[in-house]
Amino acid sequence: MLDDSTVTDLQRHWHDGWNAGDLATIMAPFAADVVFSSPFVPRLTGDPAKTTIDGHEALRSYVDYALRRTPGIRYTLEATYAGTDTVVLVYSCVAPDGTVRRGADTMRVDAAGKVVEWRCHYSRDSMA
Repeated sequence: MLDDSTVTDLQRHWHDGWNAGDLATIMAPFAADVVFSSPFVPRLTGDPAKTTIDGHEALRSYVDYALRRTPGIRYTLEATYAGTDTVVLVYSCVAPDGTVRRGADTMRVDAAGKVVEWRCHYSRDSMA
């Protein structure tokens, strides 16, 4: 089971980083070889066949673009689940127009405490 400190750090980096639009805070826990997957990757990259972002720098560029694309979005962390080497963050987000979307992010952590895999999941109604 992941220790409380690691789980708390991941919650803080995720929640505080996204709500402040702080790229450095969001990216701090990710390993150099992180693999990121999200249903929104094809939308933001313009490549329908691309479903993952590989590596810290590529993920940093993707997150930076997402932050600039959705200014003013607010996230609420609703639940956190910890496993042996994973954390699941369940959340809702409210867009500036009031649209609410729900999601869950799974992060797999290596022995050094760095996130090596980040997978985003969204409720079906949030994908419209």
